[in-house]
Amino acid sequence: MGNINISGLIVVIGTPGSGKTRVAKLIAESLGCRYLNVGELSLEKGYVLGRDEERGSYIIDEERVREELSRIEDTIVVETISPYAIPQDKVSLVIVVRCRPSILLERLRERGYSKSKIRENLEYEAIDGPLFDAMQIADVDKIVEIDGCEGNDEEIYDALRGIKKGVGRFNWSQDFLSILEEI
Repeated sequence: MGNINISGLIVVIGTPGSGKTRVAKLIAESLGCRYLNVGELSLEKGYVLGRDEERGSYIIDEERVREELSRIEDTIVVETISPYAIPQDKVSLVIVVRCRPSILLERLRERGYSKSKIRENLEYEAIDGPLFDAMQIADVDKIVEIDGCEGNDEEIYDALRGIKKGVGRFNWSQDFLSILEEI
């Protein structure tokens, strides 16, 4: 894969179902470093403020998670949907995993998500929500968008090597509009 010199937090962020887990675990394995899922950490450590019944998800204590991550000195791959749980000063790279809404629709249906939760996540993807969230924790020069639909591992390795494809490369508007009646 070539020589890669990254230290600190490598944050993998994206819409649920975009392929974050696969990408994050691949990066951790490739770099020989630890993988951490913010949601799992929150449940394990009790960093949960409550439950959002409408969305069927937990509300994590972002401040406590951020404090925990701030104490980590090693290189670690962190998977999250919550940018506010990430200490900005520890971020070395943010990989935004994007996924075409028509593919995301099928993935979220397979997970058994409610219609409203599916719609919310598809809209989030279509309006570049994951990229906006990444920009809350890192400057653009530390952000790389990759396609989570195709499973192109070389694109992930290029991001780690610093051969960046940049941001703003995905426009899912037409794809989202084509499935609007289905959601």
